[in-house]
Amino acid sequence: MSSMQEHRFRQRLEQEFRMRREKNPRYSLRSFARFLGADHSVISQILRAIRRTPPSQIRKWGRKLKMSPEEAAAYIAAEHLPDAAETSRLEQLRHWTAEGLSLATTPVHWQILRLSHMPGFHADCRWLAKKINVSVDEVNLALARLLRLRLLQVGASGRWKDLTGARNEREFRKLAMVRIREKAAEATVDSRE
Repeated sequence: MSSMQEHRFRQRLEQEFRMRREKNPRYSLRSFARFLGADHSVISQILRAIRRTPPSQIRKWGRKLKMSPEEAAAYIAAEHLPDAAETSRLEQLRHWTAEGLSLATTPVHWQILRLSHMPGFHADCRWLAKKINVSVDEVNLALARLLRLRLLQVGASGRWKDLTGARNEREFRKLAMVRIREKAAEATVDSRE
């Protein structure tokens, strides 16, 4: 659990409820809810992490728990932070958006595939960089992306095989975007499991 997740208001309520029960083992959730001026089912859902605590309740309950306005404000801010699942989903979205933008704005990917069909082709990044007039690093990044998206395959013999079948750059980009969507969907499913 991340440090931000550990500082949710729910944990503060759990701590308070636990302290009250230690003092009086018969102290109930209904009593705690009554003390806070809330319905016991709402408090139960918050403690079980089924429901987030609304900011207005954090302020109100914070006063009852003798919290400073600054402490309540910190808890309110923490409630607005994305949880681990949402953070992971956002990271995946950023990653696949960057992949798509690179393919859409950088012609080096298509040029590598185009050159792989030409007579005299050399499966060498330096040769490609010189032919395309880009740096070796740009070729390496594009090559890695083509392999990762299954748009290009390097066989055991070292031969490169274009897996797109694209006849022009427009067809290539369209297929590449389809592959990005497929990979993004796979990643989304994997992150939920």
